[in-house]
Amino acid sequence: MASQRSYATLNQRFKNGNTLIQPWADYAPGNALIKKPALVTFVADVDAANDLVDTTENDLGIARGVRTPLVYQVKDTNPACLEMRMRGIESYLRSDPDNNAFLTASKKVKAILLKIRPKYAKKDPANPAAKTKSPMEKSFASAVGYGRNVITIATSLGVAYSPADANLSVAGMTTLVDLIETENGNVQLALEAYGEANKARSVIYKGATGMEKRTRAILNYLASFSGLKKSNHYREFNQAIKGT
Repeated sequence: MASQRSYATLNQRFKNGNTLIQPWADYAPGNALIKKPALVTFVADVDAANDLVDTTENDLGIARGVRTPLVYQVKDTNPACLEMRMRGIESYLRSDPDNNAFLTASKKVKAILLKIRPKYAKKDPANPAAKTKSPMEKSFASAVGYGRNVITIATSLGVAYSPADANLSVAGMTTLVDLIETENGNVQLALEAYGEANKARSVIYKGATGMEKRTRAILNYLASFSGLKKSNHYREFNQAIKGT
C-alpha cells in the first residue's frame, strides 16, 4: 500500500495538472473521463477519499488509545490495567505460601502473565510472511481470554480469595474484562472502516476509472496536439504530474 504522503503527492500533482487544463480553450477530448467537468468532479472525489482515510485512521487511533491502557501498563499512568491487576493478584496469592491452593493459583496466574504481552517474530526480508492478523491485535483478543482465566482461578478459591484492593476482586476483574471485550469490538469496527476506506481510495487512484488511467488518457490526448509530445500542453501537464 502506498504511504499517506505518496497519495497526497499524487493528488496534488494531479490537481496541478487539472488547474492547467481548465483554462485551455483548445482542450476538448472525446473521452468522457477526461473532459473538464469530469476532472473537476474527480478531483473532489479524490479529496473525499483521502479525507475518509484520514478520518478513519484517526478514529482507529482513538479506539486503540482507549483500549491499550485498559490492558497493558503504560509506565506509571494506569495502575488499574489488566496487566497490573494480574501482577497484584499473583502477589496476593503468594502472600500465604503455606496455602497450597493459593500457591498453585499464583503459579497459574504467573504463567498467564508471561503470555499476555504480544510476541513479534523477526521478519525475514527475503521471505516476507503472508498478511495475517497482527500480533498486537491477537494479544488484545487473547487478553480477554487470559482475564477470564484469572477470574476462574480466583473464583475457584471461594471466600478465601478476598484481596484488599477491590480491583483485584472477582467482580472488579469481571467489569474490566467485559470492558476490554467491548473496546476490542470498537477497535475491530474502526479497523474495518479504515480498511474499507483504504480500499476505496486505492480504486479511485488505480481502478478502471481512476487517476492512473485518466492521467495516461490525458497524456495520450495531449500528445495528439501539434508537436506531439513536444507540444506545450503535453510538456506542461507532464511536468505538473511529475512534480518537476
